[in-house]
Amino acid sequence: MAKNDLIGLAKSGTATTKKPAAKKPAAKKPVVKKPTAEELRDLKAKETVEKLLEDSPINTLEKKEDLLELDETPVEEPKGVEWLEEQVTLLTQKSEALAAELNVVQIENQQLRSGTDVSGSNDGEVRKVVVQLFNELQENYIKMGIDNQGIGNFRIYTPGFLNRMIKFFPFLDEVKRY
Repeated sequence: MAKNDLIGLAKSGTATTKKPAAKKPAAKKPVVKKPTAEELRDLKAKETVEKLLEDSPINTLEKKEDLLELDETPVEEPKGVEWLEEQVTLLTQKSEALAAELNVVQIENQQLRSGTDVSGSNDGEVRKVVVQLFNELQENYIKMGIDNQGIGNFRIYTPGFLNRMIKFFPFLDEVKRY
């Protein structure tokens, strides 16, 4: 019987025929698109911005807990007559100090306009020594005369002249560099 069944099955073709398996569509690989130069530049720019803003307070936006809230309606106590008298006294003192300062500045201004020296340095002595130095130079120039070409024979040699100036103006010794 087994033979009959096998032969019958083979002739009928219904029981043993295999149905063709449905082909699955081939999995499409995603096409990797190469980024353009602009996209590369944008990506680099985003990375740079993120790197720069890592520790910035703009990015974190942390709320500070140290803030104090003030009452919007402060209660002002009425200030009495004593407070007002105190303020008038303070302003009067400031006014007197400014008036004294103004007087000092006016006196200095008048002295400057009249030509007197405010600092108190002795300008007369300096003038006297400068005139003496000028007279000495003038005498030497006249004494030496002129040569055949009309050029003066008097020559000033710098080291000697500078030493002579230091003799007349002792304060120049502090700035001497030669």
